[in-house]
Amino acid sequence: MNDPLPFSTIVRTRPPAKLNLFLELLGKRDDGFHDIDTVMVPIDWCDHLSLERTQSDSIELSVRWMPSQEIIACQMGVTPESEQTEWLAIPADDRNLVFRALEGFRNRFDLPTGFRCELLKSIPAGAGMGGASSDAAAALRCAAILNGISPNHSGILELAAGLGSDVPFFLGPNGEKSRAARATGRGEHLSQIASSSQFDIVVVFPAVSLSTARVYSVASIPDATIDSAAMIVALEAGLVNDIAFGGLNRLQEPASKTAPEIDEILKSMWRSNLLGCQLTGSGSACFGFARSTVDAKRVANQLRSQYYPGLRVSHCRQSMVPSQIEMSSNC
Repeated sequence: MNDPLPFSTIVRTRPPAKLNLFLELLGKRDDGFHDIDTVMVPIDWCDHLSLERTQSDSIELSVRWMPSQEIIACQMGVTPESEQTEWLAIPADDRNLVFRALEGFRNRFDLPTGFRCELLKSIPAGAGMGGASSDAAAALRCAAILNGISPNHSGILELAAGLGSDVPFFLGPNGEKSRAARATGRGEHLSQIASSSQFDIVVVFPAVSLSTARVYSVASIPDATIDSAAMIVALEAGLVNDIAFGGLNRLQEPASKTAPEIDEILKSMWRSNLLGCQLTGSGSACFGFARSTVDAKRVANQLRSQYYPGLRVSHCRQSMVPSQIEMSSNC
């Protein structure tokens, strides 16, 4: 361990969302989770997180939406207070994964000091894009740097795995920079995929927040499972057609039964000439590959116009985990 950084130091980062290009259910575990085989890539749809040490022994967390909750609700065609926008109500207490990550960090390393964290949200909640998990991973790495602890410390990895199945992915396999990874077990066992290609992807969020637990609870284990090996080969070779048409998400059917609008959106995306349109994670966000950057921008604008107000649509590209951290002083 090194000496902690001065209290005046602020660390900032942009936690990315993720997409599941492949997600197979292998079986139900005794602990209630599922054994899965999934291939994930980070994308440049990001939140913003800043963190600083405080001399108090508490966690101060503030959360707000970018550009504002009112503007996003307007894009969705609803009022901020409606039941349809429950996903916009992000808590700033121990119900928030960032709060629990920082609290766990303090306890694990027996710190007498606390943290002040500002979280600016852009990644939708309940979308299957891993926003909360990415934020928690970013908070752990920032807390480690502020306190002179290696972000690859075994205690950080243990905390991440305990917070949620997707959190370790956002730390990077073995703490290494990665554009793609395979996750097995309940998602905590990671292996890096050597992918250097950049793909243009259109991501659509239908303003429906789905419960991961509920979607998994109605999902079925297939009689014959499919292996992710072909997807990994396609990613390593940078073959966008093979990646798009080799996709799988075993949670798409149960999620679509819970939220029928998912099927409608996927059909619109296919009609827009996107490739490999499917759900990510347990939903409700969907994505498809474009043939070019120009095509991705065209389709994104087309879908925004077609459904406005009602959808959040973004043209995204592959990003990298873990997210880059920058430091400054508040003096």
